[in-house]
Amino acid sequence: MKKLIYLFVLLMVSGLFFMTSCTDDEEGDVKPTISFKGGAGYVSQDVTLDTDAEFTIGITAASNSSSGAKLSLLELTRVYNNATWFTWDTAIDVSYYSIDITMTTLNTEGTERIAFKITDKDGQTSEISVNITTESSAGPITSFDQKILGSYQSSTGSSFASADGSIYSLAEAKVNQTKVDWMYFYGASDLSTIASPNDSHAALVFNNAANGLQTWTTKNNTLFRKVSTVIEWNTVTDDTIIMQEAATEPDQTRIATLAVGDVLLFKTVTSKYGLIKVNNIAVGADGTIDISVKVQQ
Repeated sequence: MKKLIYLFVLLMVSGLFFMTSCTDDEEGDVKPTISFKGGAGYVSQDVTLDTDAEFTIGITAASNSSSGAKLSLLELTRVYNNATWFTWDTAIDVSYYSIDITMTTLNTEGTERIAFKITDKDGQTSEISVNITTESSAGPITSFDQKILGSYQSSTGSSFASADGSIYSLAEAKVNQTKVDWMYFYGASDLSTIASPNDSHAALVFNNAANGLQTWTTKNNTLFRKVSTVIEWNTVTDDTIIMQEAATEPDQTRIATLAVGDVLLFKTVTSKYGLIKVNNIAVGADGTIDISVKVQQ
């Protein structure tokens, strides 16, 4: 009799184990599916991108083939430095869902986790994620503020070297002619003007017999373009904005009739790009111009 009772209990325990195992297997097989879209144009795995760069993630999701429960919610979470800084969700009622989402990377260097979670009407969920590491490709710049250049009759030097911010008198400029990127003068028709040493009008103005441009062996052909875009000067901390402007190459050897607030893009003979901002102008042949300069290192 004891043997029969023992066998009965053993069969019950085995049955319960079998039922529990089946239930666990079934529950583990009823989650919806979610995956990244692959191929050109999509980010589908951990990647390193430039700061402030656009990228696209494509998502496909489907109901579980066993439960058939429709999808009800897609959630997007972006986490940086262990803190969630962005969330988004959309309610759905379909068996299959596809979406492309275009986002912008962080404007600082670091790594963020972008996660997608799909939920079905049975409350079952699945989640996928990708890590986006941002690195800045922007180059460093050198800034010079309140650089005052004088016109040809001023006692203040007219010539400027963007490599180190030096200002030279005409005699000094001749000695350092390989460094001089532009010269300032106030002309009868050109008025307030910045010009390269290779400019024809500059040659007419700076024609001193001993040190005039006609005596120079090197006349750097710096090129300029007046910028029409509104530039927030204090936000130019690297060469990002400079290179955005450089998409339209400068092509003038001088910019005349300058006014306070004007911003010029320039390119040196060494292919360094930069910006010049006009802060103040004292008119006249003996007047001055106050400028700020930001140039690639």
